[in-house]
Amino acid sequence: MGDSNGLAFIFGALLAAGIAYFFLGSNGKSSSPTILATTGPVLHPSEYRKFKLTKKVVLSPNTARYRFELPTPESTLGLPIGRHIQVMVPVNGSPVARSYTPTSTDNDRGYFELVVKTYESGAVSSYLHAMKVGDEVSVRGPRGTFQYKANMVRALGMIAGGTGITPMYQIIQHILANPEDKTRISVVFANVSEEDILLREQLEQWAADHDNFDIHYVLNNPPDGWTGGVGFVSKEIIQEHLPAPADDVKVLLCGPPPMVKAMGALLGDLGYEAPKVISKPDDQVFKF
Repeated sequence: MGDSNGLAFIFGALLAAGIAYFFLGSNGKSSSPTILATTGPVLHPSEYRKFKLTKKVVLSPNTARYRFELPTPESTLGLPIGRHIQVMVPVNGSPVARSYTPTSTDNDRGYFELVVKTYESGAVSSYLHAMKVGDEVSVRGPRGTFQYKANMVRALGMIAGGTGITPMYQIIQHILANPEDKTRISVVFANVSEEDILLREQLEQWAADHDNFDIHYVLNNPPDGWTGGVGFVSKEIIQEHLPAPADDVKVLLCGPPPMVKAMGALLGDLGYEAPKVISKPDDQVFKF
């Protein structure tokens, strides 16, 4: 948003009148990325809108938390819990889009945050890694079919691999922030090494503060003295750390495709409903 007195005056007048307005691209076409100036949700399901990077925090050698500014301090992204957004960036002159789940929720006003791991072959993650404060990305949404509702099940199991923790993180914090939501949450979080465990400090703080939240880590390459799981997530780990199959239990999966496929097979063997190729919201096992 501009800082000049003229724009500030116009912006204030529009807010007072309760009118939303748009900054359009130079070609004036509706398909161009825009920003919706409003105190309410700013996402649009089909139209990309631009958001400015205001903060970048390095979490690990290849992962960072990116904070993007919303149009006003009271704006919310407007993303239902369990859904994700599509981020579009220019790569070699062509638009490239990828889906990400913000680690923030609509309780966070004026901004949204993404935790993204940079991959050498990842066009969008590499673009984000190179961004400087003040640079912009284009975003649209909500995307996806799953939407969390308070107390939708008695117990919620989650298996996450790497950055697959981000949709889980969004749901976990939403549940734990609502004292009326009694859902029991059990997480198995798999990574290659200990330094790859994203958002660990907050996850462990939640586990210490809330009786209805447990997390179990599994590492392929554990350090000396590691007391968590070792190797790959197994049937035994699932049986020990996730809720047993029942009508009031749901399991969420997110991670690298080979891992999600393997976990789906293990869950089917253990008596959970076999996950479908394309998950639907009511499925007992839902794959993000």
